[in-house]
Amino acid sequence: MYKLGYNNNNCIGCVKGGKGYWNKIRVDFPAIFKKMAITERLIKATCIKSDNGKIYLDKLNPKAGIKKSIVLPDCGLFCQIEFANLISKKTLMVLSGECSIYDD
Repeated sequence: MYKLGYNNNNCIGCVKGGKGYWNKIRVDFPAIFKKMAITERLIKATCIKSDNGKIYLDKLNPKAGIKKSIVLPDCGLFCQIEFANLISKKTLMVLSGECSIYDD
């Protein structure tokens, strides 16, 4: 599950999953999602926690719970400027060839 981008290694279709988890299951395992949505309606209960009453999977907003990726710029001049003060004198010496990483 981690390799597929899930935050936890839950069983596929885990009732402990949140909105984002279930929306990812909707995409990756549509048959499991559909089966759980039908089961929720049959038992008149939902596995989604909500402050606004019951939210059944078949009514779950497909964008709910999806975390947006952080957009980072390409490394280059930006990173050199941003992190210049973090580079130690020893690192600069290694980069310039004045010493080796193995030198004490």
